[in-house]
Amino acid sequence: MTTGKLTGKRKKPRFTRQDAHKKAKLPGSWRKPRGLQSKLRLKRRGYVRPISIGYGSPKATRGMVKGLVPVIITVAADYEGLDAKQHGAIISSTLGSRRREQLITLAKEKGITVLNLDVEKKLASIKQQLTSRKEDKIARSAAKKKAKKTLEEKAKKEEQKMAAKKAEASEEEKKKATEAEKQKILTKKQ
Repeated sequence: MTTGKLTGKRKKPRFTRQDAHKKAKLPGSWRKPRGLQSKLRLKRRGYVRPISIGYGSPKATRGMVKGLVPVIITVAADYEGLDAKQHGAIISSTLGSRRREQLITLAKEKGITVLNLDVEKKLASIKQQLTSRKEDKIARSAAKKKAKKTLEEKAKKEEQKMAAKKAEASEEEKKKATEAEKQKILTKKQ
């Protein structure tokens, strides 16, 4: 009744926490039963089988994912020495979009299976994300240029107003100065 590959999943049940099927707030992940009257702890018949050493997977396949030995990839150098038939890549979750895209394309070129994500979907989403970020950056820079231009125009208008006021003030000062000279001349004659 073997399938050829040693997977160790033939008689392995799904181990769930005691009473997880009765109470929705309990997660289904396994927890050791510790209750004094717990029938599961006492390994009584008719209850879910508890985790025990007999359910362990064979040493040859232990830790494998889809029949491949998982290797965590963070940089391109991690691909060196990997065999596509024996190893599977797990792209690190702490990477940014650009590096993730590089590592995924490298895995695709070398024919290495990426175990923790769908390659085509991820590449498409990364490319879409990067293009939208680029468009946003261009829009922001255009808005900055427009704001800078309006500030420069306002500054020019203010300078023109100040120059006009100075010109009016200088004309008024000239008129006052000429009137003051006239007054001096008139007062000297008398």
